[in-house]
Amino acid sequence: MSERRTLFNMAFTKGASRGVTPWAPIPIVQVDVDELTDLVIDDVVAGQRVWLEVMKDGQVVGIVEAKAEGAGGLSKSELQVLTNKFADLTLPPRVVVPDELLPRASIVVPTLCRDPPRLVRAIESLLTQNYPDFEVIVVDNRSASSGLEELELTLGPKVRTFREPIRGVSAARNRGIINAVGDFVAFTDDDVVVDSNWLRELATTFVGNPDVNGIGGLVLPKELKTQAQLWFEEFFGGFKKTYSMEIFSVELLKAVDPMFPYAPGRFGAGCNMAIRRSALVENGSFVVALGTGTPTHGGEDLELLMKQVLKGGSLAFQPRAVVRHLHRESKREFLTQVFGYGTGLTAMFTSLVLRDPRHLARIIRRIPGGIKLLTTPRNERSPSSTATYPRSAYLRHVAGLLYGPFAYVRSVARLSLRR
Repeated sequence: MSERRTLFNMAFTKGASRGVTPWAPIPIVQVDVDELTDLVIDDVVAGQRVWLEVMKDGQVVGIVEAKAEGAGGLSKSELQVLTNKFADLTLPPRVVVPDELLPRASIVVPTLCRDPPRLVRAIESLLTQNYPDFEVIVVDNRSASSGLEELELTLGPKVRTFREPIRGVSAARNRGIINAVGDFVAFTDDDVVVDSNWLRELATTFVGNPDVNGIGGLVLPKELKTQAQLWFEEFFGGFKKTYSMEIFSVELLKAVDPMFPYAPGRFGAGCNMAIRRSALVENGSFVVALGTGTPTHGGEDLELLMKQVLKGGSLAFQPRAVVRHLHRESKREFLTQVFGYGTGLTAMFTSLVLRDPRHLARIIRRIPGGIKLLTTPRNERSPSSTATYPRSAYLRHVAGLLYGPFAYVRSVARLSLRR
């Protein structure tokens, strides 16, 4: 990998951060901490914000924000100051598993096909996987559709398409699981681009950790062209941002993390996770009343991962398995997502409590820690020097948290009417 690479083209958009600083897109640039040179960035102006993905040994180890010194980029000396804390970082050696020992994999991609070029781009990135034996299962989740047969013909024999008329990402993913033939099933979405080694890193982690049921991976922003895309990173810290491999289980963390396992965001996200087929058979698949496309808006991925550890299994987080996510581009979409994330979280907790009331006391004991986590200053969650998201975002998130239990009941009732 080269020492520097501008990942995405920029487009200038007029705007303001809370009426103070005019908005300009933030280029995302990779720099190798061991091979620093003057960094040239096309179209950047003096003082413009830049996000640096700091690389070491072929892995992202951190993200820092900088300001361009002048028209053109950043000097080597400035980069050394910004990345100095990563210079002496020691990473575990990269494990290489021979192709013949890698398990067969299935990749499931649910879609409403609202943006066919985006879907094709996601699938094309999957087909470039550096992996010997895998299939891609695309599940058309539109309630009425002529099917995606033309997509299958275009993208080749590794892609199979199925329809799932019941709306909701959980129903679509479950349809993919039923038809999958892999030893493990990886899940992603149609609004991502995956790294070419994504599947290999997931499989290598399974091979090296036979007790691990599921794995989450690193999700990075594909671009920061609009202010709303930056707000997602500022408000939530993006998706999970840990750059070292972790193993989670009740036995490992019960005396270490007081929120475990009821702060499931640390496990990963539905656009970058994989589960062993044996664990899906033993512990069950996605809860159909949860997820995008249902009144709950989400929570299905967290529930699937949580029940692995609640039933005595283990999870891993592998930052070498990288997916780049296209965040929502408008303020309206961002605020809708903020509400939906809150709704999905408490809907997921409601589903747990209704299935096993013992969860209620455990969740109540963790409410103070949850409030502390919720009110953590947002600028501690992202490289952004100053939080710029709308103040209304916090209220929308709380509203979603309060609505979640009602949303779950509504979703269950809707499913009952379909039967």
